[in-house]
Amino acid sequence: MEKQKKLYLNIQILRVIISFNIIVFHCIANKRQNIFIYFISRIAVYYYVPTFFFISFYFSHKTFISRNIFRLKERLLRISIPYIIWPCIFWIKYNIDNKINGIEDKDKYKILLYQLLFGKPINPVFWFQFCLLFWTIIFIILIFLFKHLYNYVLISLFAIILVLNYFGFSYLILKNYKGLYSVSITDLFYRNIFMFSGFYFGVQDFYQSNFSIKIKIIAISLISIFIIKSSINKIKFDYISVQFIVNVIFIASSFFPFDFIKNKNIILIIKQITSYTGGVYYLHWQIRHKILKNFILIKNADFMSCINNYILCYFFSFISFKIFKNTKLKYLFI
Repeated sequence: MEKQKKLYLNIQILRVIISFNIIVFHCIANKRQNIFIYFISRIAVYYYVPTFFFISFYFSHKTFISRNIFRLKERLLRISIPYIIWPCIFWIKYNIDNKINGIEDKDKYKILLYQLLFGKPINPVFWFQFCLLFWTIIFIILIFLFKHLYNYVLISLFAIILVLNYFGFSYLILKNYKGLYSVSITDLFYRNIFMFSGFYFGVQDFYQSNFSIKIKIIAISLISIFIIKSSINKIKFDYISVQFIVNVIFIASSFFPFDFIKNKNIILIIKQITSYTGGVYYLHWQIRHKILKNFILIKNADFMSCINNYILCYFFSFISFKIFKNTKLKYLFI
């Protein structure tokens, strides 16, 4: 139990680091005003999304295999409520802005439909929720449908998609998808390996097992990756290879960087500070690019503006959560 509490604390801190890096990447990474920030954020782009997928399915593996309707329903609500409600709010603001500016958008309902189906284009950060919701539903269906055989079915599906990804078939099949839904459709297949890995690391109780076993798993994974990568050099498609290497090394081995923290008061402060990362993720794009784009604290594309952005999103989520904590709307902010 103590190890699990430490793991949870480490994950919370990790979520904050990743959430802030997402803000940096979306707001200033492409500006190249600071070469150090640009370099770090470009490396981290391979890491933060896989980590969120990994974390989500690692901590949900018991929910899936338990087949507990209440727990599964709560997971679906936790994902779908922000996925539906936030875009609808942003869509209303989008239409108000158009009306103020005298713009008539004949495709406004089509845009809302695309947003709800594919996580784009009103707020592009919701492609993440789209992938998360899609594979959560797939996992639930397969686990109920195949019951005691679900493990073999999921492993087989994982193996098929892994092969399709690494040998470039997914890219060749999906590269012709264009338009508003293109990125989300391809991400369904490019990113799901991190959900599968998180799920199976949870099933195998990876972080409670002997350290030597971890090293063996990491070593075997790396060897397998390099063998596969060496066999597809002619296919110029190694983005997913880089991601999976980072996923295995950095995620699997770095969940324990804060075990030295012992003071209970410090732990309580950290838990408070590291809450509401969901709200920060959902809101930061609108805060930066739509709602307060001319506000002095965040209008400049610099590191301080990213800190201010995070603080604004955090306190808005904190206050809103306190208001809605006894309702399902609390999922909009956590």
